Amino acid sequence: MQSVLKSIAVVVGIPTLVAIVYFGFIASDIYVSETKFAIRSSDGSSPITGLAAILSSSSSGTGQESTVVQEYVHSSTMLNQLLKRLPLEEHYSSGDIDRLARLKARYTREELLEYMIEHMRLLRDSSSDVLTLNARAFDPQMAKSLAEEIILLSEDLVNRMSTRIEEDSLRRARYEVELASDKVTDISTRLSRFRIENESVDPAQEGNALLTVVAGIENRLVETRTELNEKRAYMREGAPEIVALKNRLNALEKQRRIERSRLIDGDSQSRELSDVIEDYRPLVIEQELAQQQYASALTSLELARAEVSRQKQYLITFVEPNLPDEALEPRRINKILTVLTFSFLFYLIGGLMWSALRDHIGR
Repeated sequence: MQSVLKSIAVVVGIPTLVAIVYFGFIASDIYVSETKFAIRSSDGSSPITGLAAILSSSSSGTGQESTVVQEYVHSSTMLNQLLKRLPLEEHYSSGDIDRLARLKARYTREELLEYMIEHMRLLRDSSSDVLTLNARAFDPQMAKSLAEEIILLSEDLVNRMSTRIEEDSLRRARYEVELASDKVTDISTRLSRFRIENESVDPAQEGNALLTVVAGIENRLVETRTELNEKRAYMREGAPEIVALKNRLNALEKQRRIERSRLIDGDSQSRELSDVIEDYRPLVIEQELAQQQYASALTSLELARAEVSRQKQYLITFVEPNLPDEALEPRRINKILTVLTFSFLFYLIGGLMWSALRDHIGR
């Protein structure tokens, strides 16, 4: 019986006593500043409003951004930024902190990162996609400052990611607008040069106008000939009305030849209007297509802007970092009970193994 009590005192009592001394009198107080935030987009498709909209895990957030932020908080990049803003090394290596909890005097960058990860724990709730940050320090103000800086740096990361996505999404749309604009400018320049060279604002309209004039003259010629033939039936050729009709007929034929010459110029140095119109129509069609393409590119750019605005990501902090009133860690009683429990379990398991070993040897 005495041997059993002695074994219990050694295996269970000594570790428990050490835990009582350390956690009861030596372990430094640790203050925890907690904050909760989420990453959401400005998608207005959901009718949910208020805090429910923030916490909703619908299409407003896919969780990918949250994972990126979680990895960023536990990265050396975050650590480097925090070292520039807060005296972390001085605080966590202070001589006022117990040796087991403080940052050792000589450490590598990897050891510092591992130590800081333990003091800025970031957990993600996969169901609501809410991130919970616990910033742990040996001073309440330092714990709050650490949490605030992590939030600011994470928000900056989210903004940079959103800006990068926005620029990449709009770059192609802007490029298409520039191409369409260049086409419109090019065809407008070619049309202006064509009109100057051919001294015609719109050859097609001018040709239609000339054809209308010629058609009108042809109608008047037909009417005049008809009237002349009717009067010849009962008048002499020298009658004044016959002479007047002949003069009118000659004038109309002369006018017809003039107007036709404008359609088909006999001058070898001038181009026929039909050739001008034939060269002009493709330019007009090309201009219309370029304008339609430009209008379509502008519409696509506006749609891209609207889509980017709808999907823009924001880091929303709905539980601000608090200034701890009391130290939450180490949970001294829990730690002592944990050591006691594990020591007793170790004693029981060790005793069973030793009994089994003795039985085996006794055989």
